[in-house]
Amino acid sequence: MHWDLFFTVLVAGGISAGLYGFLPISLIMTYRISRTIAFIHGGIAAAAGAAYWILTLHNDLLSAQGDFIIAFNQGSLNPTEFGHRPSWPQAPMMIVIMIFGGLIAGVYGAVVMSRKFASMSALVLTVVSLGAMLGLIGIASILNIEGNLLPDSPFGQGRHQALPLSMTNGLPLNLTNNQICTFITVLGLSVVLAIYLTRTHSGLQIRALADDQEAGVWCGIKLQLLGSFVYAASGAIAALAGVLVSVTIGVNPGDMLVFVLDGLAIAIVGGLRSLPLSFVGALLYSLTETALKVGFYGDVKLSTQAVILYGLLLSIIVTVATLRREQFFLLERQSL
Repeated sequence: MHWDLFFTVLVAGGISAGLYGFLPISLIMTYRISRTIAFIHGGIAAAAGAAYWILTLHNDLLSAQGDFIIAFNQGSLNPTEFGHRPSWPQAPMMIVIMIFGGLIAGVYGAVVMSRKFASMSALVLTVVSLGAMLGLIGIASILNIEGNLLPDSPFGQGRHQALPLSMTNGLPLNLTNNQICTFITVLGLSVVLAIYLTRTHSGLQIRALADDQEAGVWCGIKLQLLGSFVYAASGAIAALAGVLVSVTIGVNPGDMLVFVLDGLAIAIVGGLRSLPLSFVGALLYSLTETALKVGFYGDVKLSTQAVILYGLLLSIIVTVATLRREQFFLLERQSL
């Protein structure tokens, strides 16, 4: 092992963990109130990333591909093209996309949390959510986007040296505004969420529904209204995650799907119930990924890196499930 890279791995991996912490927040929030896995948030993240790319990327970077939003039959003699990229400013577009993500999730939540749908099994509702995710990813995939071309961050393009050269083996460790702001945003959301769930009336109602949905409804909690609010809030967070992923790794639908599965696995570390445990999983995953990428363990093939990373997640999930047992994972759904 190359111990001279230790501080690089520690700082870069710790900061990068913020990106992996976004989607678990959305998944855990909706699971606690609905007892279903909200795959739709993955679709919202993918669609949000594609929308941000389309709306903010400057047209002059795409002269070869054309600045059309949708282009069917590319490469043919008679392509069908629609719309033009507007190249709007990044920060306002991020907010607009979060609002639309919240609206989509809120409408979905109003449907699945209604008394008619809420009585369905968790399996049926999870399959419906999975179908919604695939539909949104399918919509994103027909857009005229280039997955390897990254849009600018809504937080600016600044870079900052994180550690002295003496601590990084002479190689500068620069953190971008996007990495730093992503990490700070995840921490801020976690604090706000913790305060909301423990210090507000609606937060206590959410916790009551998470413990016993049927009893909460009998006590007068408005399941559909509160459920729609939770879905809308978590949908906005998922949309923000999609925007930040598009800035970091691009908007290739396949890569987005992998990011969704990674987020789900990290959420399962906490049994889809515990944010602190999920954040621990995100941190360990990010530290290991960074160590493999920068060569802390030497030259490791990409295929081997994937085996190590997913093996690590599986080991953590099994360990936490063994230690917590009955408190870990509740896939059952209480009837109404």
